[in-house]
Amino acid sequence: MKRLLALCLILVMLMPLTACGSGDTQPQTGSDSGNQQQEQAPETGDENGRSKATEFTFELAAEEERIVENLIFDEDVTISGDFGIITFDNCEFNGDIINTAEQFTRVILPDGTSVKGNCVFKNTVKEASMDYPMPKFISPNTLNIVCEDCIGSCILENTENSITFNGETCSMADVEFFYDAGTNELVPYEGQEASVLFVGQWWENGEKLLQIFCE
Repeated sequence: MKRLLALCLILVMLMPLTACGSGDTQPQTGSDSGNQQQEQAPETGDENGRSKATEFTFELAAEEERIVENLIFDEDVTISGDFGIITFDNCEFNGDIINTAEQFTRVILPDGTSVKGNCVFKNTVKEASMDYPMPKFISPNTLNIVCEDCIGSCILENTENSITFNGETCSMADVEFFYDAGTNELVPYEGQEASVLFVGQWWENGEKLLQIFCE
């Protein structure tokens, strides 16, 4: 009787150890496995390394220089704030780019960035001069500029291309003046070597002016 009781006690003691051992050999499941798969998943993007943008409004501080790169914008993009510079590097715009600055702010669209929509100026300035720090779009590629009832300018860093400004095509064939950096003056264009084409619109004494020159 004592021997049978001792054997039962030994079996009862071994049962918890057997249960613990069998639990350690079960395969891992749950969130850990899912997290591992997520970390190994490749990043999404097009063949140029661009991903879909989630931000479409950029407010610049005075003298701020910002670089935005490798994004696809499927909605209109708005830039605000005076005296700033923003560069969109390796980006794709499927809508418009709207520059609402009153003074200076430059939107730079280098080679490798494409714009399917318009480059639009929206400001309230009516009186200015050629020396006024106008907001600008800058690119080596042809842009379609919309500047209705406001001021704005475009700098084309490739004189072989053209600028469409409010529906009018502007190219080197339309240039009448050359900016002489040595004298800081506009002189008649007579075939001087030029690297940029400038088109700007403003009002002086209530008269609307459209200036096309090269530098």
